[in-house]
Amino acid sequence: MNILIVDDHSGYLESLKSIVTYAFEDAKNLKITKSLNCENAVQIIKHHVAINKTFDLGIIDYIMPAYNEEEINNGGDLCTYLKKVMPTCKTVINTGILEDFTLFEIDQKVKPDGLTLKSDLSVEDYIKVIQEVVQGKKFKSPYVTERINEIWKHKTFTQEQNRKIVELLALGYKIKEIANALSLSEVAIQKRIVKIKETLQIKDSNTSILREAKRRGYV
Repeated sequence: MNILIVDDHSGYLESLKSIVTYAFEDAKNLKITKSLNCENAVQIIKHHVAINKTFDLGIIDYIMPAYNEEEINNGGDLCTYLKKVMPTCKTVINTGILEDFTLFEIDQKVKPDGLTLKSDLSVEDYIKVIQEVVQGKKFKSPYVTERINEIWKHKTFTQEQNRKIVELLALGYKIKEIANALSLSEVAIQKRIVKIKETLQIKDSNTSILREAKRRGYV
């Protein structure tokens, strides 16, 4: 069994290696490859592709320094790349991110086989998760499931453009700037903002959108 673990925190990386070693102690020829960043991980993956050696499982941290040359901005992009060049490889993304929009984006766009919050599982639970993922099962940890379900409850935020509007407001963008960034008219942005306010049950300024979105844990 051939496993790739990528995490930019060396202590956590070593902990994952120990967990994986225990989880697959009965596997023949267990090989664990570690990487501390996206750039190194891409080079490792490319090398394995070149020698026709596929990873069976990739365990990837979400927040890591970008590898701009390959347009890999985080562990989600790395996971997507890994799945593209090694379609049979199972993937698990670990994250310390709590924001609902980010979790929803990972689930909907990256579609890892497992999505876990670092603080959400015991060691014993995590061992079971990675064992089951290798067997072909899908998994989301309890908190992740709860927060993704919260987004589905409010259909407004299942639309990517509406999530982007809230995120850009959080960055201090004005309506005209948001319209330019999303290639929409200012009228279209205003209409979406009205819908967002209805969903959040607020009636005043755009600042209140951000305040309420943060209070709910969306951003």
